[in-house]
Amino acid sequence: MTTLAVEPFQLPPRCVELAGRSEDALRGFLEDQRTAIVGPDPGASAAFDELERVVWAGGKRLRPVFCCLGYLATGAEEDERLFAAAAALELLHTFALVHDDVMDRSPTRRGTPTTWIHLAERHRREGWRGDPVAYGISAAVLVGDLAIALADQAFMRSGFASDRLLPGAVRYHRMRTDMVAGQFLDVEASQRTGISEAAARRIAVLKSGAYTVEGPLQIGASLAGSADGLLDALSRYGTALGEAFQLRDDLLGSFGDPSVTGKDRDSDLREGKRTVPVALALAAAPEADRRFLEERLGHADLSDDEVERMRGIVERSGAVAATIGLVEDLSEEARRSAAEAPVPPEVASLLVSMVDALAARPM
Repeated sequence: MTTLAVEPFQLPPRCVELAGRSEDALRGFLEDQRTAIVGPDPGASAAFDELERVVWAGGKRLRPVFCCLGYLATGAEEDERLFAAAAALELLHTFALVHDDVMDRSPTRRGTPTTWIHLAERHRREGWRGDPVAYGISAAVLVGDLAIALADQAFMRSGFASDRLLPGAVRYHRMRTDMVAGQFLDVEASQRTGISEAAARRIAVLKSGAYTVEGPLQIGASLAGSADGLLDALSRYGTALGEAFQLRDDLLGSFGDPSVTGKDRDSDLREGKRTVPVALALAAAPEADRRFLEERLGHADLSDDEVERMRGIVERSGAVAATIGLVEDLSEEARRSAAEAPVPPEVASLLVSMVDALAARPM
C-alpha cells in the first residue's frame, strides 16, 4: 500500500517572522483574557487550560500569516493592530479543530489527544460520576465555543478604526459562515451513499480552503483599505491555493505517514468522509469495489482489513494520482495569479513561496 511520506513543510523566513509576531500577540491576548476570565472565577481555569493546550500544541499559524500577507499586499506597513487581528484567526482555527474532532470522533491532533479525548481522560482520573465520553464531548464543545468567542473579541479589539474594521469584519463573518456551511455539507455527505467530484471539491473549498487562504488574505487587505481590484486578485490566488491545500490534506489524511501528519490515517474512511479522492474512486472503480465503498464507508464497525481494502480501492482506481494532478494544476493556477496580482514584488514572491510550501511539495 502506498504511503505518501513527506517532510513537514517550512514557511519562508519572512512568513515565519509574521507568524511569530502574530503568535506573540496571541499569547498576550490570552494572558489578558485568562486574568479577566479565570481571575474572578477559578472554576473556569480548566476550559482555559484546555484551550491553551490546543493552541500551543503546534501549527504553522497559516491563517495569521495570510492575513498579514493580504495587509502587506496593499503596500501598507505592518503594525501591532495587524498582528492583533491576525491572532484572532488562529483562535477561529482552534474553534474549528476542536469541534471538527468532536464531530469526527478523532483521537489525535498534532500528535496529541484531541480535546474530547483529553477531557474524557480527566473525567476518569478524577473519578467523577457519569459517562466520561459524554463529558468529554460536551466539555469540548464548550472549549470550542470559548475559542470562537475569544476570536471575535480579539478581532473587534484589534485597534483598527471603524472605517477599516467594519469591512474587515464583514469579510471575517462571511468566512465563518462559509466554513460552517462547508462543514455541514461535509457531515451531510458522510451520511449519503454517493457524491460527485464537483460536490466534493465544493466542500473542500468551503470547509477549509476558503478560511485557510482566501478569507484571511481578503481580511488583511480589507483592514488596510484595499480596493476591489486587489481583493479579486487575492481571491483568485486564494481560491486555487486553498483548494490545493485541502486536497493535499485529504490525501495525506488517508495515505500520509501519521508520524508526520500527526493524525490518524484511518479516521476519514471510518467517518465516511466524501473527500475528492473518494469521489473519484466511486466514479472510476470497478463495480464490486464501488459497491463495497458505498456500502461500508463510514460504518462504525469497520475492521482494520476493511479500511486497508478501501485504501487499496482508492489507489487502484487512479483517484490518488488524479487528485495529485488536481493539486498540481491548482498550484500552477495560484502561481500565475500571484504573478499577475497588483501587489509589491516582495509580497508576490512570498505568495509564490507559500504555494511551494503548502501544496507543491512532492508526494
